[in-house]
Amino acid sequence: MSIVAGVISESWTSDLLLIKKEIAQHLSRNPTDIRHEYFDNHLYFCRVAIDCHRESSWAENHLRFSMVLGHTLMSSSLTQDVNTLLRQSLSNFPQLLTKAQGTYCVLDYNKQQRALTIFADSLAIRPLYYMKYKGSVIFSSCLRLFNELSVPLTTNLAGATEYAVIGYSLGNKTHYNEVYSIQPGEKLTLTSTSLVKERYFRWSDMPFNCIDDREGTLQLDHAFKQAVDLAIGNDLHAISTLSGGLDSRVIVSELLKRGIKLECMNFSYQRSQDEVYAEVFAQCHDFPLHIVNVSDTQEQSIEQRLGHYWRATQYPFYQQVERPRLVWSGNGGSVCIGMVFCDDNILAACASGDPFAVAKAYLKHQHAYIPKRMVKQGAKLQRQLEQNIVECLCQYSHLPLDKAFQLFLWENDQHQHIAPALEDMDKFRLDFHLPFYSKAMLKVMFALPVSSAVKHQLYMKWLNQSYSEALLTPWQTYPGHLPCPLKNNLLPPLSQWQLASNVRNKLDLLKIGVSTLFDAKGEFYNRHYLGANCILTALGLYRGESTLNVVKRMNQVLKSPH
Repeated sequence: MSIVAGVISESWTSDLLLIKKEIAQHLSRNPTDIRHEYFDNHLYFCRVAIDCHRESSWAENHLRFSMVLGHTLMSSSLTQDVNTLLRQSLSNFPQLLTKAQGTYCVLDYNKQQRALTIFADSLAIRPLYYMKYKGSVIFSSCLRLFNELSVPLTTNLAGATEYAVIGYSLGNKTHYNEVYSIQPGEKLTLTSTSLVKERYFRWSDMPFNCIDDREGTLQLDHAFKQAVDLAIGNDLHAISTLSGGLDSRVIVSELLKRGIKLECMNFSYQRSQDEVYAEVFAQCHDFPLHIVNVSDTQEQSIEQRLGHYWRATQYPFYQQVERPRLVWSGNGGSVCIGMVFCDDNILAACASGDPFAVAKAYLKHQHAYIPKRMVKQGAKLQRQLEQNIVECLCQYSHLPLDKAFQLFLWENDQHQHIAPALEDMDKFRLDFHLPFYSKAMLKVMFALPVSSAVKHQLYMKWLNQSYSEALLTPWQTYPGHLPCPLKNNLLPPLSQWQLASNVRNKLDLLKIGVSTLFDAKGEFYNRHYLGANCILTALGLYRGESTLNVVKRMNQVLKSPH
């Protein structure tokens, strides 16, 4: 894996030469990282190689260079894949990548035509960001880099609002009006005079509602095992996350079946279901589990926490793992396979045929509301958020509305799901096996009727058929989804939803609220309501933590414009 950035331009003014220098300086926050630079007076390309896969992700000859962020998983070898791409004509890339099972961003530069072509995977799990500036195009795999460059940036209020209340920006928006994100299945062609966008792969063009549950479980099982085959390569030792839910334990069960020596890490609130159920599962199957108790499970992702704790100096097993900076993760399982963000109200809205009803039902399910009195124009921003969701759904107007909603989640929520962890790759030097994002698994889920998949229905049929050992001990379930049938003789641990009020640091939220009253970001809020919220929450007369949490998340993306 690498992090990359660059500029493509027809002429190099002093402004662009300064940006070129700033990219090299800020691409990695580690000053000792080697910057590999390419410059031919049309393209400046800078990369920092972070050797998680322990294979080369770069191939070059006198006509072109190709590189992969992440892993295409056309084969189990990243080096083989990138050399395959270099040998092929660019016109063959869409056909090659349609068969790729990994999460990737492929970049290919034609030195004669002076054209940089970029391909995103089917969900754009591996991000790439770009902006036009004075006749040039600036691009980066890290959004944080743009704030370090001498370019004008203004806050995209719609994108910031979406991030604050649902956790991600919709479509190709970012926190900045000037910067855009590559989209699922998108191909970008950058030259010194143009930027052309097109889609080389669309899930909405794939067959749907064409297989039954029996065929679905068989195909899903085959696809999952194929994804593990490609990712594991020749590894004999591995590190994985393990929560109290099902996604990570399915991965662990498959690795144990293969005889892989395994250790797992769990980050959870003390004596929560996440901790207790993971611990019982590890004891049942006799493998080491390292538990790290945290006070706020929402403050960082598990992947970000791994970067802090999974170190050679702390764990002797680290030295045995062939690729210790490559961790197995269950990301994508609950949303793409279990359809966790779909309930009866959303299904009813889909059946009504009204995309506005679907948008409202989804926001209600997510408790995603802008504090209308606290945020200036809060009611208008809430209506805009609903409209933006409707516009996303209407991109798939030829599909049944429940299928359109399924794709909405895949191409928005999941599209940006691990981006925060990848932003910190220069700090934590960690990458992930993500088998639930395998194109073959997603193809099965799209081919099934939504009614078969919701509430973990097909997921549980698959596990009962192929991974009964994963169901020997209790697991955490989502409200309204199929319950765990096992009797739990342990003291009933708290679920992650019961923990919500316990794990938030009320004092920190109050500090953020008070400080916002006196800084430039406070202009976004009605200060008298914000002040009243802080006072009443501090006195225990009002539970304003959820509102203050929106302030906290909004402040993370409200940048002072350059």
